[in-house]
Amino acid sequence: MTNSKLNDNSFASPKTAARSTLVSRNVTVTGRRTSVRLEPEMWDGLQEICRRERASLHQICSSVAVQKREETSLTAAIRVFVMRYFRQAATEDGHVKAGHGYGLTLVFGAANGHAYKNPAMAQLHKNSFA
Repeated sequence: MTNSKLNDNSFASPKTAARSTLVSRNVTVTGRRTSVRLEPEMWDGLQEICRRERASLHQICSSVAVQKREETSLTAAIRVFVMRYFRQAATEDGHVKAGHGYGLTLVFGAANGHAYKNPAMAQLHKNSFA
């Protein structure tokens, strides 16, 4: 491996790079207004959590802020919160229905021209990089 650093979008198509741009939004956290920059997919996940929990964005972010480690940024804590929330909700049955469990085909299939073993994986890949 070379010493050169790969940027975050080194394996991404131009469409993916455009979709991955961080989006800034103002939120009120424990009574103070602050700006948070997240990927659009993280904002989508956070909005879904708000809907499911019947809570405002400000309430969720305040809860995350109060519970995070002092040395952790709010943005990083929100990302971890979103990932953990959906990870706890994931079940084996849900993974099977989503077509998960077919190895690295999801990551390398389209890039290497390989056919997907499962149509659900092909659709997920298509939707993820559209």
